[in-house]
Amino acid sequence: MLKKVFRPFWSYDVHKTEEWLSSMAEKGYYLVKLNRGTRYFFFEKGDSKRITYRIGFNKMHENSLSKALLHDGWTKVLQSRHWYVLSNENPHEQIKTSPVREGIIKHNRVIMYIFGSILIYLTTMSILFGTIISLVAFSQDEPFRVIESPYWILTYIYISALLVLLVMSIYSVIKVNKSNKKLINENIQQNKLHRVDHDEERLSKNAEKKLKHSGQMVVKRKFGWMYAPDKLEKWLETMEEQGHHLYRISKTGTVFYFLKSRPRKISYCADFQNMADESYNDIHRDSGWKSAFISNSSFQKWTLWSREYSEGEERPQIYSDKSHHLKHARRLAITYSCLFLPLVILNIINIRSSTEWMFTNNIDKIQMMNTISVGLVILTLGSFSVRTWLYYMRLRKRYDYNL
Repeated sequence: MLKKVFRPFWSYDVHKTEEWLSSMAEKGYYLVKLNRGTRYFFFEKGDSKRITYRIGFNKMHENSLSKALLHDGWTKVLQSRHWYVLSNENPHEQIKTSPVREGIIKHNRVIMYIFGSILIYLTTMSILFGTIISLVAFSQDEPFRVIESPYWILTYIYISALLVLLVMSIYSVIKVNKSNKKLINENIQQNKLHRVDHDEERLSKNAEKKLKHSGQMVVKRKFGWMYAPDKLEKWLETMEEQGHHLYRISKTGTVFYFLKSRPRKISYCADFQNMADESYNDIHRDSGWKSAFISNSSFQKWTLWSREYSEGEERPQIYSDKSHHLKHARRLAITYSCLFLPLVILNIINIRSSTEWMFTNNIDKIQMMNTISVGLVILTLGSFSVRTWLYYMRLRKRYDYNL
């Protein structure tokens, strides 16, 4: 007889699910079936065993495993559409390989974007509704009166459903984001996706301080360069021509450290990708490019590539196809516009409501400071979006591309 267990959010944390499956195997229950719709796992009873499980996600529906996985003792337990589960009865310390996690990361990212959009929408509507109610309450001389009606039950059901959806959205975003960070770190350890290529040996902090005091190390800060990556590339290339070699970049990507040396020709390319891929990075490295910086953000996947070339040689470029480069720049502008414009619209509604309230009531300092702060937020976020589109326009003008 099969034992079934209900786990509604098993895909939100595959590491935890894998550990749970291993613990079930130690109790003598072996996974034989998964129903994605009902979220039920089905087990067969047997002898206790130590089994390592790994969960994967692949839209290609590849039935066969790679030779490396088969050689390492992995076998496919089941496949439920895009999801599949592998098992390995070898001792854990002897297992050297693992299935690719990029499919799960991409799938989780889609879920996070969906629930994140729902969360932003519900939050926006709640703030807007609260603002309207507050304005009406302040403008009315008489207190509110609740009229009895049998249809209030529908309102309560609707509000309850929204609260459940809000809580589920918050839980999903937090849980999936946390799970994705674990999976990305796992990819980094296995494939070294975030390997930064160093020309010079890394110095200690004390050695860096001495170089700063002696003037041999120059520190520059660049905020918001990802909204105009072409300007960053030009600036770095100019610094190299002046004899300032890029030594390292801070983890946040805003502080640049240079060592004074001879002038040289270096081509830089700031590359934005939705997903880090080792094969993609290897293509550039095989072509002579070195990664000077790779962002750790789960949303902004920026890589700063560099390549030295000789005087008189044509400046190397990662994007040899002009149309592809333009599509990439447009995708960047659309991505940041979708991120910032809803927040700009929300703050515009907020500042408009606050302004109308101030004109009809006494203006206090707190309300004035709040309005000024919101105005600065609008200008800042709006400028980020505008700068990305200006970058796209500059690139299109450079290529003289007729759309």
